[in-house]
Amino acid sequence: MAPLANAFELFEKIQSADISVHPQRCVVVRNRRATCSKCADACTSGAISVRDNELFVAGEQCIGCGTCATVCPTCALEAHRPNDVQLATAVLAAARANGGEAVIACRRLVEAAADALDAEKVVAVECLGRVEESLLTALAAAGARRVVLVGRECEACEHVAGFRAAGAVCSTMAELMSAWQCPTTVELAEKLPSSVRAAGPKGYDESRRNFFFRAQEGARLVAGVAAEAAVREAVGAPEEAEPPLVKVMDDGTLPHFVPDRRERILDNLSALGEPEDRLLMTRLWGHVVIDAETCNSCRMCATFCPTAAITKFDDDDGTIGIDHYPGDCVLCRCCEDICPTGALTLYDEVFAGDLLSGTVERNEMKPPKYDLTSPKKSLFMFRDILDCPDIYER
Repeated sequence: MAPLANAFELFEKIQSADISVHPQRCVVVRNRRATCSKCADACTSGAISVRDNELFVAGEQCIGCGTCATVCPTCALEAHRPNDVQLATAVLAAARANGGEAVIACRRLVEAAADALDAEKVVAVECLGRVEESLLTALAAAGARRVVLVGRECEACEHVAGFRAAGAVCSTMAELMSAWQCPTTVELAEKLPSSVRAAGPKGYDESRRNFFFRAQEGARLVAGVAAEAAVREAVGAPEEAEPPLVKVMDDGTLPHFVPDRRERILDNLSALGEPEDRLLMTRLWGHVVIDAETCNSCRMCATFCPTAAITKFDDDDGTIGIDHYPGDCVLCRCCEDICPTGALTLYDEVFAGDLLSGTVERNEMKPPKYDLTSPKKSLFMFRDILDCPDIYER
């Protein structure tokens, strides 16, 4: 993966009206030992790639499909035009018009069907990779009985990675709907359902269809940005002002950020009621297990955790350790990557009940042999390693 500075600069190259970039949230920017490459693996156009262990970004190749934002665990990448609110509003309206069945389809299939479709009942996206769980759980909470994602897994299509990302999202939704005993189904299909067929000669409205496609004209780029600014102003949301570099906070950890999408998922699941208290295996959450004998108590896992799913505690009686909240874990695996002794394992199974209850697991640790904040720690370490107390500083 790219060095720290390179990763930071390269990500900014993909900034556009389609994709917002927050490098400070990227685990590779936060710690160069992190191995996450999910955005590059899922990029449908090759705009983000990893070659010879370095990250490359070709902003001019970005088609704004939003797949990278779907797979990014920390929301370092966010999709726009449509943004999450716009897309959810359109899909909810289409579901109501279609008797509770939401149909989201690949742009190419919609264009091919053209006049045969009812514009009020289907929403087109550049790629199915744009669809993620905060949207789908919102549909479930709103009472949608069925969600159909329409696309084709064609190896010749450059969007095949997006189709596979949609498949992972569908698998996660199946787990969640089962645990919450919700009747909403989410499925992938290769053909548009008959329910969205046009009833009369009017056919598909060109202006509506193109609303959700990536705009090429400069005027529409400006309009998209202006519209989002207007919405932000209307709801009184302050502009985010992120520092240009990641800086350590007073508690010795890097800044934390829980993605809005993750919070919306938990809110939507809460609206569905209480789940069965069973293990879930999804792409969204993880569960940290620490081997106390192997751990050296450095607590770097807490220092670099992007969401504060892992936090430090220092009790008055001298007890130290970390607290772990699975509900805030985003399965980025940064903690596992950077653990210097391999004492930490991140599992992709969590108890459904822990996600909403706020359950925190306490992990006590033995006091570290060396004060890791001391400027003399290297001196003390070398004395022990060489078994020679007569080593001095100059």
